[in-house]
Amino acid sequence: KHIPIAGRSVTQFVQQLLREREPQIPPNESMEVAKRVKETYSYVCPDLVKEFTKYDNEPEKWIKTYEGVESVRKDKFSVDIGYERFLGPEIFFSPEIASSDFLTPLPEVVDAVVQNSPIDTRRGLYKNIVLSGGSPMFKDY
Repeated sequence: KHIPIAGRSVTQFVQQLLREREPQIPPNESMEVAKRVKETYSYVCPDLVKEFTKYDNEPEKWIKTYEGVESVRKDKFSVDIGYERFLGPEIFFSPEIASSDFLTPLPEVVDAVVQNSPIDTRRGLYKNIVLSGGSPMFKDY
């Protein structure tokens, strides 16, 4: 079964979040910054509400800073990385936060595929689920 959400989707979602919150990011660097944020700082959280609360109560502990250099003029810039750290990977579990094109979470897609297989093979399928690509490399995935 194909799922139209991949690493590029996460990067584009992080880019959108950063553009809305951090206007000082050079436009020609926004995709690269989003990619670095995704690869370096992102992780999967078990509970969104608790995660938002953590960041709101102790921002100095959880908000990270990305330092970048604009490629053409070589100007330095910095970006605070907050909710983007866990909201990026969250689109696998709540895809509606990024797009209305695909609304089925990854666990439901996997479960539906296994449930559509013959009953005697389901246990083995559940024991051998493999996710490929770079997205399963997120911390706590």
